[in-house]
Amino acid sequence: MEAAIEQLLEWTTSIGVELNGIHPKALHGRGIGIVATRHLEANQVILQVPVSALRTLSNTPKDISKTLRGATVHAILAASLCLDSNPDLEIWRPVLPSRRDIAISMPICWPAKLRALLPPGSKSLLAAQQEKFSKDWAIVAAAYPQLQKDEYLYNWLLVNTRTFYHTNRKTEKLPKQDHMALQPLADLFNHTPEGYCTAAFNDKFFTFTTTRTHEPGEEVFIRYGPHANDMLLVEYGFTLPSSINPWDETCLDPYICPLLNATQREHLEDAGFWEKYMLDSQTACYRTHVALRMLCLPLRQWQAVLDGVRDEDADRHLIDAALLKALTKYDGDITNSLELLSSSSAGEEEMRGSLTDRWLQIRQLVAAAISRLQG
Repeated sequence: MEAAIEQLLEWTTSIGVELNGIHPKALHGRGIGIVATRHLEANQVILQVPVSALRTLSNTPKDISKTLRGATVHAILAASLCLDSNPDLEIWRPVLPSRRDIAISMPICWPAKLRALLPPGSKSLLAAQQEKFSKDWAIVAAAYPQLQKDEYLYNWLLVNTRTFYHTNRKTEKLPKQDHMALQPLADLFNHTPEGYCTAAFNDKFFTFTTTRTHEPGEEVFIRYGPHANDMLLVEYGFTLPSSINPWDETCLDPYICPLLNATQREHLEDAGFWEKYMLDSQTACYRTHVALRMLCLPLRQWQAVLDGVRDEDADRHLIDAALLKALTKYDGDITNSLELLSSSSAGEEEMRGSLTDRWLQIRQLVAAAISRLQG
């Protein structure tokens, strides 16, 4: 791996990438990351990547972008990774996650029996991801029938996990999800919720700047976004302990939606409060309380709270009792899911371990909420 990293550095330096006090390093059990090679001050530029070094829609080989005209940028970039014979790509590839790395970490690659044990939030995100991939693959497969689906999925997931937000004159009018660019070396930064450096771009450079001091040997992180662990698992293939992820939350829809009848659902839909009921480390979201209030109160009183003419705390005991009942059921399902996982032989051990970690993180959120409600 060290040889691959040095070859990557030689190539990226030759195309104008500038490192300042950092170096890529293989990290045990975590792939490759970026570490400080000396003391770094806050607000210090540590990396500049020329825009010309990015892989974007603009510099995708013309035959590919023309053939796939109308496809998503994600679909086109993934196809270009499969089809482009540029030798520079062969220098880049050895530091990217292997096919096994991707297959182990990404739930879309897991066996169906294991995907069935995903938490509700992860399942919803995975369904959307599968739909997106299927649409992209249908277009690419029709244009390039020689491509194998597994090969395309691997490269599609590389794009999914390693692109940065970027626009130029050619892409600025495209939908936000198409503002994607791959960039060498910068894609080796790992994620932390705090983000120890920021990324910004102009017409010439993508620039990375520290937000705090670092000592030699310390890893330098960026923040992929304010993501809960369900999002991190499905989109990036990892989770973080809930104690260090302030954005972690879990979806309560399967435990609240079935309690509401068709008329109640209609009122919630009309008011914009149907589904997306979330629990984080501090509380259930406002949407959850609105839905539970619909369950517990007459419609006239529910509307009065929504209109701000009735104190929402007047019925707090009823809402808390309903929430406690829903969370108690969820807690039982968490226990069942963990028991099923412990006896399952589906997939590989690393997959089951990753999924077990996610359920334990959710148990922590749910148990804390139950404790608050009972206290």
